[in-house]
Amino acid sequence: MEVIISGLNSYLGKRAMSHLNKEDFHVHGLVRDVELFRARTNEELTGSLNKVDLLRRGKEFDAFKLEKDADLAIYITHVPELGEMVNLNLEIITLNNFIELARRNNCSRIIYIARLMDKPFVSPIKAALEASGLTYTVILKNLAIGRGSVLDRYMRQVFRGKYLPYDSSIASVKFSPISALDLLRWIYNVDWKKNFLNETIEIGGPNTLTIQEMFRLYRKHLFPDSPVKSIRLPHAIMSIFYKKFYHINSEDLVEFNRLMKREYPIDNSNWKQIILFSFTPLDQIISGG
Repeated sequence: MEVIISGLNSYLGKRAMSHLNKEDFHVHGLVRDVELFRARTNEELTGSLNKVDLLRRGKEFDAFKLEKDADLAIYITHVPELGEMVNLNLEIITLNNFIELARRNNCSRIIYIARLMDKPFVSPIKAALEASGLTYTVILKNLAIGRGSVLDRYMRQVFRGKYLPYDSSIASVKFSPISALDLLRWIYNVDWKKNFLNETIEIGGPNTLTIQEMFRLYRKHLFPDSPVKSIRLPHAIMSIFYKKFYHINSEDLVEFNRLMKREYPIDNSNWKQIILFSFTPLDQIISGG
């Protein structure tokens, strides 16, 4: 099976290039700068990388053609969030260019993967997919976790200090985080010729918990001797505290807060009736997944 995938600068995209490629599932990744992507990737790449700019196009875009017809095209959201008009317009441009490449490679099946926080804004995306004439599936996922994810970096940085500042609006959010590797394994196991045709589905992990509970799991499995204590602060002060004392990357902090505000538990029953699937336990994901 020949698979074209875009959106490699996302956490899920990076991991896809190391874990989605199989003997019968050949992954062809599209990236603007191949060398820069390799330099920023900590895992061994198993899929093939192709220099293609989906925004500005160019000669590499015009020349892109696989030796065999593509069976599946996977587009992972490129922009930080679809809720901003500039981002949405850029997303539509790159998606339409991706669709053109899929058609050029005789691919009639496309998957669009977005975050749960993008749910209110996917109508224009669905309109573009419907206009393409390709058979599509829109996947809305809970927060993808694993080694190197935004949540993982956030937690590891927090445990380097003495205190865990939090505000109730974030700490009490319930969500169902899903292992990035589980999601990739799920994508590999779905029969995309038969299932979820022109549908929007939601997928999350098997456990529903709060950020406070996730913090306790990290402490239990990775930092059992940590002296970190929780302290409640107003949100504005908390953000300053994190940036000054924990040196958490500003982009990470913004993305983490944005994700948490729009997360909610997902019921996987809609697709579990179609595909059998077992999730990786949270403790294993935290310890090394």
